[in-house]
Amino acid sequence: MRKLTNVDYDQNLAIVGVVPGPEGEEEIVAIAQYFLDPKTMVAEVAFIVQDEWQDKGMGSLLLDYLTKVAKERGVKSFYATVLPINKAMLSIFYNSGYKINTEFDGDSYSITYELTR
Repeated sequence: MRKLTNVDYDQNLAIVGVVPGPEGEEEIVAIAQYFLDPKTMVAEVAFIVQDEWQDKGMGSLLLDYLTKVAKERGVKSFYATVLPINKAMLSIFYNSGYKINTEFDGDSYSITYELTR
């Protein structure tokens, strides 16, 4: 839990997806984060998108922006662990335009890709 809430915006970066709320304020509907290993410059990525905002492009938009920021900061690659039932997240990675490497251990997929096209 501490890893998710202690964001330093250097090694651990979080961005949010917002939409207009009922009273005109912004409502957070998605979060994308990376957790960088500064020795390897490889980062783990994680996403949370509210159910009603899934399949609307929010995850792809956040991945694109997170990738852009990571590349500017010298991050070499991303990796993620994705459950087989999370087909939407798998699709986001496979449709990202990057060459995705996938391994399945019987429980989850390990996704890795370099941040160069």
